[in-house]
Amino acid sequence: MTVKSTTQMTKAELLNLLNEKNTIIADLNSKIDELEGMAIASSATPVDADTSRLLSTMNARIKALEEQLAT
Repeated sequence: MTVKSTTQMTKAELLNLLNEKNTIIADLNSKIDELEGMAIASSATPVDADTSRLLSTMNARIKALEEQLAT
């Protein structure tokens, strides 16, 4: 299949190409909206590296204490 440049396309071909691209853009916009909705629903906030390490350490200590209580 040979690809024509836009200057070699007929008006009908350009309109078809435009409609295809608009469909792709609409699909991508709906996916973006869906992902933004998921991000808002999760209400998660990113933390910095120090806070992440602190939380990991605390989780490890809690798990160790839970294991001690279970035995």
